[in-house]
Amino acid sequence: MIDLPENKMQSGRRDTVNGFLLGLVSILAIGVIGCEFETSSVTSSVSESTKPASDDVSNDQVGTTVQATSTVDMQPDPVATLSPSPSPTSTIDTKGVARFLIDSPSTSTFTQIDYTSEQWSEVWLCSDSSIESTDLTSGGTQTCSVLTEVAGDDLRVNSTGIPNHDFESTLGCCATEQNSVWTIPLKPELSSEDPVQAPERGAVAFTVTGVAIYGPEEGPGGDAVALEYDYFEEDRQAVDLGICGGHAGPGGEYHYHYDSNCMHWHDDSQGISEYVVDLSASVVSKVVGFAFDGFPIYSSYEENSAGEAIEITSSYRLKTGEDGYGGIDDYEFKEEIGDLDECNGHFTVTPEAPNGTYHYHSTLTNGDGDLGFPYFPLCYKGIVSEDNIQTTDFGLAPPRPSNSAGERPPPR
Repeated sequence: MIDLPENKMQSGRRDTVNGFLLGLVSILAIGVIGCEFETSSVTSSVSESTKPASDDVSNDQVGTTVQATSTVDMQPDPVATLSPSPSPTSTIDTKGVARFLIDSPSTSTFTQIDYTSEQWSEVWLCSDSSIESTDLTSGGTQTCSVLTEVAGDDLRVNSTGIPNHDFESTLGCCATEQNSVWTIPLKPELSSEDPVQAPERGAVAFTVTGVAIYGPEEGPGGDAVALEYDYFEEDRQAVDLGICGGHAGPGGEYHYHYDSNCMHWHDDSQGISEYVVDLSASVVSKVVGFAFDGFPIYSSYEENSAGEAIEITSSYRLKTGEDGYGGIDDYEFKEEIGDLDECNGHFTVTPEAPNGTYHYHSTLTNGDGDLGFPYFPLCYKGIVSEDNIQTTDFGLAPPRPSNSAGERPPPR
């Protein structure tokens, strides 16, 4: 056993090496733990800094801020503030992190809307001077006029309810000038509660010309737009939409069920006969109206990161076997097919809100290229006051239940 001392020496060397390696691993482990602790602190700090100033964000929304921060490899700067430089529709082209960061108010320093500010005072049409518009159905002319005034914490909008473009009353002939009063909060706020359903029939919003925006259902209860595009045959009451998706209803109130973008289509010309659906060159990120919670409704197009005008699409589609005859009940919400949420809105930057704000859209199509139901807001993400309703000479819209004949009465 002459080599025994050498074996013992080799064994001792191995023990020394193993001990060194064990010590090195321990040092590395301590370093990793320290890095994780520091990263966690940065994440927590960024999460706190990205909370919006508003107190209306729920705890669930704040909780998602931490998750969003960890998703972007712990880089605090892009998350802490929402830069005005990204185009609104970069969120549409990207279905992942970028869209989530912009769409969620809890992860952005969003712009507080204030309708007394200069940028919002410029969105109104027919306010500086009245515009005479022709009813192409009757041949007569009506006057578009809008007057806004501050009333406490609200903005009151008085209008004649006539659009700033030539229009068609169609079967509800004929549109007459109204004495409409619309009321919205000067500084709309998001609600921490579930969205409030918009009225299923009658006015759900109004335009920057003071014209009523109705929900998707026509008087008998079907989807007015699906009917217009011959998805079904209306055997309950004749209904017809005119140019730009509007027509007159009982009491002579002109209103839109769809589209409405043509209020921005023309500059000096009233040549509405030349109106086409492809409006992308003239209606990019234009305010077309306001929902009853006070948040704005934008046109059907926004610019993407390449500066190209692209269409914003809804996320609703007809249920299998349905055709719109049953109105709202014939549709289902599928988040993955379109750009907007269940209320037909999203959170992006806009010309009037460079740091982003929640807003709705007028939608022409859904993400599948089919009908753009619900066309305007279907529910409200903001706080809706009972005072924020429309009044006209003939009162509010009638209730939804059918009458004894099985038909729903007007409005159309």
